[in-house]
Amino acid sequence: MLLPFPHNPLQPDVNSIALAPGAVHWFGTDNNGMDVFSRTIEAARLDLPISLAATAIALAIGVPLGLFATTGRAGEAIMRVIDAFAALPIIVLAVVSIQLMGGGATNVIIAIALVGAPRFVRLSRAAAISLRSSRYVEAAVAIGCSPARVAFNHIFRNAYGVVLVQATLTTAGALSTIAALNFLGVGVRPPQPTWGAMIEDGFSMLIRGQWWAAAFPALTILVVIGSLNIIAGAIENKIERVERAR
Repeated sequence: MLLPFPHNPLQPDVNSIALAPGAVHWFGTDNNGMDVFSRTIEAARLDLPISLAATAIALAIGVPLGLFATTGRAGEAIMRVIDAFAALPIIVLAVVSIQLMGGGATNVIIAIALVGAPRFVRLSRAAAISLRSSRYVEAAVAIGCSPARVAFNHIFRNAYGVVLVQATLTTAGALSTIAALNFLGVGVRPPQPTWGAMIEDGFSMLIRGQWWAAAFPALTILVVIGSLNIIAGAIENKIERVERAR
């Protein structure tokens, strides 16, 4: 169901093609006469949930793998696979994954989650290696706690702050990846508006000096990603203050 926008974001209007920003159309209209402001807001309803869902899945996959990849042959094998993923550009991995699985929001989420999971594997593994020699971890092992309980109750609980920072940054990275995929035409299929697809559609208008159709969705992406980076920085500063207070 559409929100009560000033104009229907999915309804073209042949009498309002490529209008500049004004009192009626705050962000102007595109080549199809659709209101850019309404489509920019409507696109957030898809791009933001996709980025959050992809980050949540990447976290759910990466953290357990990283916590248990500290020792043994299985851990070494996991890290070799992670290193192989890290050697390739993120957008290339995402495009290949989408091409193999097909378009659509669900497959975009899966592709971005698979691309983002290695970051959480590396981060949680580093935390596990640095904390496993701590006294409280050694005490937990000494009293017979299971490896899973040690990993989640004693290691992860003392490293969740940095994981939260990484989750915020991963969400920002997921947004830029989603925009790139939709710009290339391999992400979510029309007519559902997305920021990346709106920028791609607006490029043809730039040649005629009609900047608004591409500029406003691009500016929205920058504002959201910048806000997420500010939040990540605030969380990191809070963690540092807590650690200094101990």
